Amino acid sequence: MLDVFSVGWVKARTSQGAAAHEPRPNILQLNTEGLTSNKISVIEQLAYKNKAFIIVLQENHCTTADKLVIPNFSLAGSVLSRKHGLATFVHERLEWSLVDQSSEQSETEWLCVDVIGYKIIDVYKTSTFAIHTNSHPDVPSVPTPQSACW
Repeated sequence: MLDVFSVGWVKARTSQGAAAHEPRPNILQLNTEGLTSNKISVIEQLAYKNKAFIIVLQENHCTTADKLVIPNFSLAGSVLSRKHGLATFVHERLEWSLVDQSSEQSETEWLCVDVIGYKIIDVYKTSTFAIHTNSHPDVPSVPTPQSACW
């Protein structure tokens, strides 16, 4: 369904090769409260309708990556959990790499994916973790504010 998308914004450059004002990639972020085949279908339709090239899901409740499948998207990273769980998907036409992610013992679930130079960071505070003003969760630092999606 998503094959009608254009990724022209990726190549928007001036004649001198410097970056022109480029639209940011559309990102669809949802707390799914459990991932089912019906919800995957709705997510696929929402991504298509909103021209989203990146999908960030929280609380997918998946313990294996084989259930984390969205047509026309690659699973770029996931934190598997029966009670929580994160997953970041990137449209199959875009280049991406997993930068880093939380360990299984971490009190805060997070993952960072680089998508054509944009750092997409998904952070989920589990119910057992409280954020205090004098402490920070173990999450990656990002070089510039415009490169992260919170």
